[in-house]
Amino acid sequence: MIHYADFWNLDRPPFDAGPDPDFFFESRAHGEALARLLYFSTDRAMGLAAITGEIGAGKTMTLQVLTHRLPPDVYRVITVFTAPESPAGMLAEINRLLGGAESATTGEGADALRREFHRLLSQRIMASGRHLLIVIDEAQLMSDACLDTVKCLTNPVETGGSHVSVVLSGQPELKVRLRAVPQVQQRMGLLYHLGYLPREEVPAYVRHRLAVARSGSLDLFDAEGLDLLYRFSGGCPRQINRVCKLAVDRACVLRKTAVDVGMVEMIVNDFGKQFS
Repeated sequence: MIHYADFWNLDRPPFDAGPDPDFFFESRAHGEALARLLYFSTDRAMGLAAITGEIGAGKTMTLQVLTHRLPPDVYRVITVFTAPESPAGMLAEINRLLGGAESATTGEGADALRREFHRLLSQRIMASGRHLLIVIDEAQLMSDACLDTVKCLTNPVETGGSHVSVVLSGQPELKVRLRAVPQVQQRMGLLYHLGYLPREEVPAYVRHRLAVARSGSLDLFDAEGLDLLYRFSGGCPRQINRVCKLAVDRACVLRKTAVDVGMVEMIVNDFGKQFS
């Protein structure tokens, strides 16, 4: 059976899951989030940032693009994908990502791990004149103690200035968590909430992903189908991708030259049956 990518003459699948920076769509909200994160990162003195958003809004994608746009000879970026529960666990994971010895990242107390962090910072970041950017995903799960520990990593060092910036990324509950830890909230240099796509940006989003996958323009969805797509997804990029992937595959099976509203409706209704 022919794959839909071959049927539509696509170089790669346009709606697969995963934060591929090539597919980044610079909507008003996502463009603003990226611009603010770039400013925060290049300023180097703002310490802490937080980006929040509902599940599937595109936080990880935006942070991936940020990482790709920061020159590696100037910045070292490390990402903690699952926040550890304890300060010692958080420090151990950061040290591991910085290339610390395993013996120095397991079974030690927070004080020893903090000293190891500053050694690694001095030898592997500061010695090469770079700045360390730590990205922590699912940050709404962090304890008060972990948040405070991370805040302290951004403190200025004896040589003057801070060599560490931290971006916390999480669901909207992260804002509630930060309000509960005022010593961390007051150190925030940036707080941005990333919303879903508005109705008028959904057609452009779909066309953008198709264009990237084909290295050229491809307009497959009719206006009614795109309107239904918005009403079902609420503008959530992840939900849009789920429906579109199945829709283009369905059109391929039927040997259709476009995706009409009936195909989108069938997929949306099927989702409704499965999760009702």
